Amino acid sequence: MNSLVSIIIPTFNRAHLISETLDSIVNQTYSNWECIIVDDGSTDNSFEIINTYIKKDSRFKLFPRPKSKIKGANSCRNYGFSKCTGEYVKWFDSDDIMLPNFLASQLSVIESNNKLDFCVSLSETFIEGTNTRFVNKANRIISKNNISNYLFKNHYFLTGAPLWKRNFLISFDYLFDENLTNSDETDFHFRVILKKPIYIYTDDVLYLVRRGNESVTQSPSNNFNSLNSKFVFFDKVYKQIKTLEFQDKKLVIIYILSRQLSIIYQIVALKGRLFTVKKYFCKVIHLLIISNLSLFRKCKIFIGLLFILFLKKGFNLINLKLGIRENIEN
Repeated sequence: MNSLVSIIIPTFNRAHLISETLDSIVNQTYSNWECIIVDDGSTDNSFEIINTYIKKDSRFKLFPRPKSKIKGANSCRNYGFSKCTGEYVKWFDSDDIMLPNFLASQLSVIESNNKLDFCVSLSETFIEGTNTRFVNKANRIISKNNISNYLFKNHYFLTGAPLWKRNFLISFDYLFDENLTNSDETDFHFRVILKKPIYIYTDDVLYLVRRGNESVTQSPSNNFNSLNSKFVFFDKVYKQIKTLEFQDKKLVIIYILSRQLSIIYQIVALKGRLFTVKKYFCKVIHLLIISNLSLFRKCKIFIGLLFILFLKKGFNLINLKLGIRENIEN
């Protein structure tokens, strides 16, 4: 077991946190790795700190995001992938922490079965400045019905959880959607699921996810960009599944409609009626028409949309109350 693992880390103004992340990589029991760090335009002393690691250890490499690429973690992840040379790839966040046997454990799993495209581990979240810790449990059952499993039956994995075979990743037209500011990782993993890959989801807790240190200001523009990205994600999901035949397809379409209706309700308050109608209305009406909801429920939702657009009221009329999201853990 001596394959090169490429660890790709996007970072922005993490000078106060990134040392802990990089130390956890140095302390891996498996040593044949390279760490590609892509900076997204930091204005703190991140470069200075990262360069101290590069001087000590040539396995660390630092690249600034090219000015020709859109700002954001997705651009940095994609650019980092273009620079890496490993047989295996691990995307990781600049504030999370690897446990010492992270790489060794996952390599042992993936190299024990040549058919695997990737393997996934569990993680533990800790809330900065508190004693709160919890394992990010998930539905680890891999089934033939993974589309609905992934969307609303808790079959998810965080960005740092998988170890990927590079040969599997290069089969994609693109990896992370650089135009999304929210649901971007979900979008990538959903496209992975659609490829029907071969993978194993183990019950090992192998890294720590840090929360409570977010610094992005929740301005109206940031809120809108986040909501718009969510809407776009669900629109992409529909476009990708509309020609497929699979169990629960009708329910998945209603689920997409439900999520988009909720997003529109929030966008109207931020951007107004005319903007919302022009950008989103036709797509939601199309889903409403093709769904297998009763005529009564369709009419109720349509009336609710009119109430929301003109009065900014009526959420109860569009709330489908599906009750299908399952918190399955195993």
